[in-house]
Amino acid sequence: MELKATIIGYVRKEEGIAPYIEIDRKYWGATLNLEKFSHIIILWWITERDNQEDRSNIQGTPPVENAELSGVFATRSPRRPTPVGHTICSIVEIDQERCRIIVDHMDAFDNTPVIDIKPYLPSSDRVSHAKTPKWFDDNVYRYSSGD
Repeated sequence: MELKATIIGYVRKEEGIAPYIEIDRKYWGATLNLEKFSHIIILWWITERDNQEDRSNIQGTPPVENAELSGVFATRSPRRPTPVGHTICSIVEIDQERCRIIVDHMDAFDNTPVIDIKPYLPSSDRVSHAKTPKWFDDNVYRYSSGD
């Protein structure tokens, strides 16, 4: 079986301006009605971790106090079998002319390949009463006050 990810654009971070996703013009039509959403989920390729050593990693300790050794599927480690990252962010502006989605923040580095964008749907993307290990109890909520 062959898997193929298509690069639809790139993360852009420039000094003094908000980060943005620059979409390849041939995929810009896929943003139709995106302005009707306040938040998006961006899937991106963790290029700096796409190597045999990081792809072989299956366990690690999250970088928080008192965290336990965990499998990478129980962490947000960028060192994983398939280096796909995701970021949920707020849409600041959609620049139709320059094929850009300006966002409030972005976890990826400048020039990181973007492989997909999905609208954030509170009805299915937010989980009430979600359970996490104790070492994540002090995480700061980005867009909500928590449950």
